[in-house]
Parts: sequence; C-alpha cells; structure tokens
Amino acid sequence: MDRTRYSTIAHRDHRFCSPFSRERIDAWIEALAAPPDPRVIDVGCGKGQMLISVLERWGGSGIGIDANPVYVEQARARGAHLGAALELRAESYDAASFPDGSFDVALCVGSTHAIGTYVDALRELARVVRPGGLIAAGSGYWRRSPDPEYLRVLGAEPDELLDHAGNVRAGEMLGLRPRFAITSMEQEWDAYEGLYASSIETFAAEHPEDPDCVEMLDRIAKWRDAYRRWGRTTLGFGLYVFGKS
Repeated sequence: MDRTRYSTIAHRDHRFCSPFSRERIDAWIEALAAPPDPRVIDVGCGKGQMLISVLERWGGSGIGIDANPVYVEQARARGAHLGAALELRAESYDAASFPDGSFDVALCVGSTHAIGTYVDALRELARVVRPGGLIAAGSGYWRRSPDPEYLRVLGAEPDELLDHAGNVRAGEMLGLRPRFAITSMEQEWDAYEGLYASSIETFAAEHPEDPDCVEMLDRIAKWRDAYRRWGRTTLGFGLYVFGKS
C-alpha cells in the first residue's frame, strides 16, 4: 500500500494536517506578529491552509512546497483568491533553489521530514530567513518515555524525537531566540486522531472494491488501539516560533 495515498485519504477531511483547532491556529497566527507584507515560505505545506491563513492575516506573498500533488491541487483551490501572491510547487524541497535570507518568515509544521530531522529543519529555515525574520516549526515530542511496543507500531526509534524543552533548546543551540510555543491539548489530539481513523473507515465503506481496503482497515484498527493505549499520554505536538538575530 502506498504510504502517500494512505496519508492523503486519512487527512482528507482535516483542515490542518496537525492536531490543533482552527481557533488556536488563528490565535497563533495573530501572535506571530509578522512584519508588513512578509515574504513567506512553507516547506511541506500540505493543503496550504497554514500558509494561506498567514497571508490572509499579514499580507505579503508566499511559496508553498509539498511533494504530494494531491495536496498541492487542494491548496491551489483553497488559495485561489490570493492570486499571484501565492505560489505552490508540487515537488520535493530543494535547498539550492533558495538563497540565504530570501524570506521574512519560514514555516515547516508537521513536515520537518521534508528537510531531514527537526534540527535539520530549524537550521535550514534559519538559513533562508533574513536577520530579524521568524522561523516556525511544528514537531512531535515525547511527553514520556515511549513504550517499546508503541515504538514498533510507529516504526520509530526512541531518539527520533526530543521532549518539549529539548525542541526549544535545539533552536537556542542554533543561535535562534525562542519567541513562544504552543502544544496540542488532549482534546485536539482526540479530534485529530478520530477524524484520521474515520476518514480511512469511511473511504473503505465507500470503495469496498479498492484493493487496499483490507490492509487500510487493519492498519487503522491497530493505529487507533495504539493511540488509546499509549499515544494519548506519550506523544505530544508543539509549534515553536523562533526569531533570527
């Protein structure tokens, strides 16, 4: 089963592909305090809603990059009203395409893997932002030491994530100034995971002839059980804002 297809189906009804409510994202964007008419990049922009919302609030222009062409088409439809202010590229991120200091604001929320590790992403976002600019990175973190069985379900290693404080310190060690951070609340995680699972189940009910249905339903049943047993108390998600000196 194609992982990108599975993820696209699982997120088909999400406004944001991260566990935050619309109200908290709106408040986060307000607190961002971007400069007038900023030039913004969003690496791994998904459906584009985060970038679109930033441009709607702060003006300016933006480039969104995502390797998933389905998401990019959805982003184009969502952001059509922004016209030439919004450029969307269905491609993998290529650092060579962007000189140092090209942007006022750089975003990478829930998609740091598009660049590398969380630290790799912070380093690259800082490179493409001008002095005085803003970096916003969203990443998972361990709320407690993960159970080995939970790691097996995730296909992850214990050192793949830091804790919340470690995510902040990582930016400080790169010379960035922490501005603020928000973390997902349990009810936001519940809503996100519930919609993630029900989207797969609904798709399978609508398309029983699809050759991936049996595997998808088996996978989502195991995922839902793992979330209830371990994920809800083990995995957190934070959105971290740093300033570049």
